[in-house]
Amino acid sequence: MSTFNPLPERASYITCKEDLFFDIDRPLTPDTDHILLDNINRLPQEFLEEELMSDAEALGLVARAFGSDLPEEREIAFGELSDLVERNICIRRRLKNRLDDAIEVACKRVGWNFKTAVPAWYPTRDVMSLLLPLDLSDDDRPDVALVVELAESGAYIGQTILTMPMAYSNARLVCRPDSDWLNTSLKILVDEENDE
Repeated sequence: MSTFNPLPERASYITCKEDLFFDIDRPLTPDTDHILLDNINRLPQEFLEEELMSDAEALGLVARAFGSDLPEEREIAFGELSDLVERNICIRRRLKNRLDDAIEVACKRVGWNFKTAVPAWYPTRDVMSLLLPLDLSDDDRPDVALVVELAESGAYIGQTILTMPMAYSNARLVCRPDSDWLNTSLKILVDEENDE
């Protein structure tokens, strides 16, 4: 109080109700190329192995990417895997279909419980987004979170995906996440990720 007069106001992230609630009646279009190609390293290993099992080269790249302890080697393997997925229309279509199915299920979950869509703040762009859980490899627990942003057109854009620790970290900037899928047990993962 000796330095600031008046004291700074409390931080506010929310400007309208759309920042907090996902409207299931609005269309949602994911940025599939960004999600599947640019962020292939955020997809779960089990999901990639299952969807790429018909391609030996792709499976080898998945094993190399997830098996290496060297960040540079992992990055190279994921880059090669992304290039392979981009070139192979069958694999790309298969991954897109599974992603679309997971998004459809996530939207249904929001219809059953509005708290499924968790608000998150993206500090670099100073925008609010909503996080939706995507079950890609196991129907009982989400593997990644889809970052959904309301566009000027009134439709939602699925911007990218976040790992669960990343999603928890972004959501807790706004408030303690209050959902059945993004919980405080992920704080341990966030702390471990920060230690690395």
